[in-house]
Amino acid sequence: MIRFQRAIVLTVLAALLAANGLLATERPFPYELKKKDFWLGSGGVGLFALGASLHSGHGEITLEEILALDRNDVNAFDRPATRNWSIAWSDRSNVSRDIVVFSALLVTTAPSLWRGKWSQTLTVAVMFAEAYAIMGGATYLTKVAAARRRPYLYNTDLTPEERLVALADPKSSFFSGHTAAAFTAAAFLSKVFTDVHGPSVWSTLVWGSSLSLAAYTSFARVKAGVHFPTDVIAGAAVGFSIGYLVPVLHKKGSSDRVQVVAGPNMVTLSLRF
Repeated sequence: MIRFQRAIVLTVLAALLAANGLLATERPFPYELKKKDFWLGSGGVGLFALGASLHSGHGEITLEEILALDRNDVNAFDRPATRNWSIAWSDRSNVSRDIVVFSALLVTTAPSLWRGKWSQTLTVAVMFAEAYAIMGGATYLTKVAAARRRPYLYNTDLTPEERLVALADPKSSFFSGHTAAAFTAAAFLSKVFTDVHGPSVWSTLVWGSSLSLAAYTSFARVKAGVHFPTDVIAGAAVGFSIGYLVPVLHKKGSSDRVQVVAGPNMVTLSLRF
């Protein structure tokens, strides 16, 4: 199954790379690095480092805590996820997330690198790194603050001992990092591709395929029993917003109508009209 998924995605990826070559015109490159990148980049890295350090070793759980859990305490919308548990679906979510992230980085940087457009490659690479640092930091900090137990901990089809050793971070359910990563990559890829080449059948294909793969990642995380539906919904919203807004902030000639300020325990978005 995983080999089949990879074969399909590699075919689509090859088509997207070919499209970059077919659509390579003299359209002005739409992005530029700005002074704000010093703060955006350093703030993103700081946010990520702080979140990762706080998340390390976070959320240990005891057997007594597991025995005291009752799935009826979970809201009705999320409760069905407490019956899920599948290592195979977890593996599928890893593959689909990695594919969309790799595709985003490759499709947005490889064509300009191949044509020797070093400054364009650097600009997009910095943008991608900033988006991922902000997303990662926001994910880690939220997981620490929420400390939400994962749904499989409520699954009585597993023994308490099995639930105890199933994952190293049992209190990191909200929000889904896999989903946030996949949607950050999907939105970034689609936005950059559309801005560079313009709206077309190809850009529609990029939006549809990348977001579908990100959605599949979300579905797989719920089926695996490691996230509730609300975890992946929140992760999708955060990831898409970051992946879309970072390219907007780097558009040439754009005003500072959109501002993102990252700091310890917060990410602030402001819009000016």
